Amino acid sequence: MSKPPMALGTYGEIWFVRTSAGKVRAITNYRDYDGVTRQVERTAKTENAAKNRLKEALRDRARAVVGEEITDRTKVSEVADKYLAELDESKKAARTKRTYRESWDRDLKDAVGSLTGREITTGTAERVLRTIRDTAGLGSAKHAKVVLTAIMGLYVRYDAIGTNPVREVGTLGESKKVKPVRKKLTKIEWDDYLRLRAYLLGNERARNLDLVDLVDMHAAVGPRLGEFLALDWTRVREDEGVILLEGTVIRLTGIGLFVQPHTKSVAGMRTLKIPAWAMDVLRRRRETSESEWVFPSSSGTLRDPDNTRKALRSVLEGSEWEGLHPHAFRHLVATQLDAAGLSAREIADYLGHAQVSMTQDVYMNRKSVGHRAADALEGLKPTE
Repeated sequence: MSKPPMALGTYGEIWFVRTSAGKVRAITNYRDYDGVTRQVERTAKTENAAKNRLKEALRDRARAVVGEEITDRTKVSEVADKYLAELDESKKAARTKRTYRESWDRDLKDAVGSLTGREITTGTAERVLRTIRDTAGLGSAKHAKVVLTAIMGLYVRYDAIGTNPVREVGTLGESKKVKPVRKKLTKIEWDDYLRLRAYLLGNERARNLDLVDLVDMHAAVGPRLGEFLALDWTRVREDEGVILLEGTVIRLTGIGLFVQPHTKSVAGMRTLKIPAWAMDVLRRRRETSESEWVFPSSSGTLRDPDNTRKALRSVLEGSEWEGLHPHAFRHLVATQLDAAGLSAREIADYLGHAQVSMTQDVYMNRKSVGHRAADALEGLKPTE
């Protein structure tokens, strides 16, 4: 009597094969929902890790649908279209979606779009990514690797290929692209800020670009620039002395500037009690404001974070603050709160960090315990 076939969506015994590279390949036979039994495999450093990866792949295995089947002869551009469609439907941040789509259009489409899945070997992928590294920079190559890995992952999901060749690509190393060296100032002390403020007050262009109040608020709150430019008057509670940071300004091709209804992380969605002198700045602005935004563009619309950074760099070019990045104010605020005795958790909450370790490793000078953030900044009101 012949052995009955496995039930749909089930797999048989898992066995292991050690590769020439010293890794372990876990293999099993899986009966797909089209009735065909196919061999599925995953590779890792140990048997247990390979087995777990294989079981995850079997659990998440795509069920082939007529008209959507992907084979190893399907062009990469066609699979990329499916990947981008899934990306659009995902919960990833809008900026991330834009970055990955631009990576495909700019760096990968011409390089691999006409190839088939079977033609994307590890060697081919590595050559393509290293070319991107040398022509567009290491950052672009890293984004391209993420995108190409995801695209080739679809081939694996549809059993078109057994393993993802991009996962075996080695380190991309250093970029050979020669970039102009731009001075970057990412840390300032309170005395630096006071001198900077005096410089901006005396600079007509800085006043016309509405940089003085913006810098003051950064020194009081230490926000990410996009978070602050997304602040509208409905999120300024004068009676309570608080502001609500609940979004960030981003730009998408074909859409333009808009407020993404969440910050960089869940921890970034925060209600902050700010120093009274900072609230005075906002109260004064509200009295003359004709825009819904606290810090609008010159025409009263959303202000572009990139253009704001460029304006600040331009005004400060040739000064002692040349290359100043808005993130310097996050260091400034963290340093002041640290010196005032706030705990790492309190500082992380004020800055909107999900991980206390980020606050400690990047922004703090020492461990401390203490009091409310607004109280610590209260006595630091700058003078005109």
